[in-house]
Amino acid sequence: MNIDTLKPLYNIEAVRKIEYYSETDSTNQRAKEDIRNIEKNEESENGSLELPCLYIADIQTAGRGRMGRPWKSDSGEGIWMSYSFRPKLAPDKIPGITLLASIAVARGISEYIKNKEPSFNVGEIKIKWPNDLVIGTKKVCGILTELVSSDDSYSVICGIGVNVNTPSFPGELQDKATSLLIETGKVCSRETLIYLIIRKLSELIEEYEISESLDFILEEYNSLLISMNKEVIIIDNSITNNNSTKKQSDYLNTFISRGINNTGALLIEDSSGNISSVSSGEVSVRGIYGYV
Repeated sequence: MNIDTLKPLYNIEAVRKIEYYSETDSTNQRAKEDIRNIEKNEESENGSLELPCLYIADIQTAGRGRMGRPWKSDSGEGIWMSYSFRPKLAPDKIPGITLLASIAVARGISEYIKNKEPSFNVGEIKIKWPNDLVIGTKKVCGILTELVSSDDSYSVICGIGVNVNTPSFPGELQDKATSLLIETGKVCSRETLIYLIIRKLSELIEEYEISESLDFILEEYNSLLISMNKEVIIIDNSITNNNSTKKQSDYLNTFISRGINNTGALLIEDSSGNISSVSSGEVSVRGIYGYV
């Protein structure tokens, strides 16, 4: 990977520092350790920490996704990166960063494909709430946002993994994962995609810091939401319904997804027409990742 091609990110102040690893355990872990070392008034192995900082790896040996699941991160095939920054946001606004990252990745891929492979239908790129992007019915990107707090400040690490040039997946993943190479038949520039995604993410974060609400991306996000007005199964313990006293076990049923609200929660409708909000948890969509 040619990191020099990412230097324009400095010019638009999207990053102040870029750290590249030919191999590491996890870019989120590298970002986390740098933040904690600085909090202890120690220099990291990379010197002083400047934020926003972008961590990129060609190989991750311990990449992980949501719920601690392993993430396949082979050399030269994908984007394995973490964007570390100190947000001008209240802690309760941080979950919205994941949704902004989803929009940034969708915009970045769409712009790249439109310019390079116009015959590919970019409308096929959708978001599976809260942290995946899919093409058709298969996952192409995962996002993991983590909050690192100290006594008087906190930082956010947004890990993004995109299957770019992966030629194939093992049997257990063939029906669940895809890549841009598989979908377009063309090798894609990881550097160009990184530039587009991080530029768009930094712009979205800046707008979010000003508005302190996700109202400005609601229409776009819901238009990309693959579960919009579709049947879903929720496995979660944070469903809020002021008109109900149901227990968690009552929510292991099907609902209709009605999009997100301006806090980033997913709105779901039960068979009686009651609307509830889900702030976290597992969402299974009929026909996606093998759920039928």
